[in-house]
Amino acid sequence: MNDVFISYAHIDDQPMMEGQRGWISQFHRSLEVRMAQLLGQEMKIWRDPKLNGSDLFEAALVRQFSDSKVLVSVLTPRYVRSEWCRRELEEFVRVADTQGVVTAENRSRVFKVVKTPVAEQEIPPSLAGLFSRLLGFDFYEVDSETGRLREFDESLGVVMRQRFFERIYDLAHEICTVLKAFEPSATASGAARPAGKTVYLAATTFELQPERDRLRRELLERGHRVLPEAPLPLLTSDL
Repeated sequence: MNDVFISYAHIDDQPMMEGQRGWISQFHRSLEVRMAQLLGQEMKIWRDPKLNGSDLFEAALVRQFSDSKVLVSVLTPRYVRSEWCRRELEEFVRVADTQGVVTAENRSRVFKVVKTPVAEQEIPPSLAGLFSRLLGFDFYEVDSETGRLREFDESLGVVMRQRFFERIYDLAHEICTVLKAFEPSATASGAARPAGKTVYLAATTFELQPERDRLRRELLERGHRVLPEAPLPLLTSDL
């Protein structure tokens, strides 16, 4: 059984320059290393490195991601347009729902990684409903002066490299929490939460997001539970 399956659009792993690694390849390796460091053992992260949308949606491939404990969806404009990616996500959720284990430790087994933001109206309804319930891990920021998008990438200088690894650390911590719930000892004992506090960490304006992320990371590392653990509704009545 795979620990993690990465669902992504293949165009998003094309390097900008010859000889460089693609973004997905960087992401895969960094996440794998950090998770192994946190759990103290090698982790099995799988992604399809060569198939494309013209290939048959074979049963062997379906088993690779439907047997995984966690699915990471790398959200980009191409991802939401890809029928292949949509089917990967829907099949994973269908199998998890059949098994009765869509969540673990009150966290979804589907993680949303936003590499390149996509307008809500561009996301197919079948994906929008699921993504709206997931806290995303944004691997980008918006320049407050120019409004220009800047993606976190190892190859784009020291600051973007630091942002990239900070977000990898955040994602790895959350995934490891879910994976621990699958360990035999955790299943048998009910895996009680660490004896920390429950802290509500309010949202901030965009320019303060790095400071909020750092505070959230420190609280989690000290064994506290940080809320909200899912996106809050935008309508006052729903909130």
